[in-house]
Amino acid sequence: MKGLKLLAVTLIVTMCTCFISDSVYAKEVYYTNKNGVSFTEEEYKFLSQMFWEGSQDLMTEDDYQRFINSDLMEGTLETIYYVDVMPIAGTISDLGKTVKLSKSCLDTCTISTTATWTGVPNIRSYDVIGAYLGGTELIGTPVTTVGSTTTTDGSLEIVKASNGFGVSIKLPSTGTNVIVNQLFKVTKGGYIYATYQHAMKSISLENSKKYTFSTHGYGNVFVFSGVAEDTYDRMGGLKAVLE
Repeated sequence: MKGLKLLAVTLIVTMCTCFISDSVYAKEVYYTNKNGVSFTEEEYKFLSQMFWEGSQDLMTEDDYQRFINSDLMEGTLETIYYVDVMPIAGTISDLGKTVKLSKSCLDTCTISTTATWTGVPNIRSYDVIGAYLGGTELIGTPVTTVGSTTTTDGSLEIVKASNGFGVSIKLPSTGTNVIVNQLFKVTKGGYIYATYQHAMKSISLENSKKYTFSTHGYGNVFVFSGVAEDTYDRMGGLKAVLE
């Protein structure tokens, strides 16, 4: 579980360096993890929705305090689901994995895209995760991490344009319970599509970056070219309106 713990710490530290405030209050304990960290029901459900069920078990007391001292829970939280052909709200499940998009909006919107493998990926090459930006702008640099039961890693291998961005990230060569997460901020107004594309055969880092951005692409985000066009699994995209 070391890799997943480090992944959770990375996410929590990242989001809390973006949103700092002071918040102290009495609480009614809903759940206590093995590290002795207690959560209210609201906190527990927020973390499950924003990230994934079980992320609470990976938090230390320091992690928890950073989370409480953030404004993230003050935003309007929504998890986007996939319905039929038009991605408007929910989760997409495909090929042993689930992709979830959550957003929390105040003056800006914080987006968390989480791909959770329910099975074990046979190919562990460069996957691509990112978003199409429609009438909104990316703020800062996305934080993209991957973890398994044995390891964790991050990636800054980004392709960025005015209408989208993507990050290539190598899946861990060992371990199960693979989770890929991307955390980023955008301006309010407009919309985004987010998607996670899995490489069905080995591909180089250079070739994994050969794409442009369009709602007509894979997952309503990526228009791959060259060998990449026949490498990725064409999983659907998730749409979030930023309001």
